Amino acid sequence: MPVLAVSRDLPQPIAPDKSATLTVADFLRGLEVLSKIGPVLAEQDPDYVAVRRGLIRIGESYRVDYENAKNAGKTLDSCPVGGVKMTTDTLVPFLLRLPPEQRSMSMDRAFRLHMRELYPCPAKGETP
Repeated sequence: MPVLAVSRDLPQPIAPDKSATLTVADFLRGLEVLSKIGPVLAEQDPDYVAVRRGLIRIGESYRVDYENAKNAGKTLDSCPVGGVKMTTDTLVPFLLRLPPEQRSMSMDRAFRLHMRELYPCPAKGETP
């Protein structure tokens, strides 16, 4: 296993990158941190940093999957139109509506369910 060199020139990570396993509960916990201590201090909190990294990774993954499906002439289970930019303005209320027993769901899955709710695909024969 290679050993990673430590450099004073590179910022040290404050916590492992948990973005790949981010759950809805983790995401909501990170948002609580932000609301309690504000954006400047939140940038130093591992829960909040994991939330940011996770959401960025999830959004990028969705965009890649969407473009790949589009280029292959297929659709995902959601059909955003034009240059859609996801914000937490609709995502957070969606997550808060989830019952507590569903908050162990991965954020990736929750994000895709939210996209399906916001941008449903037209039924066969309908025009978008």
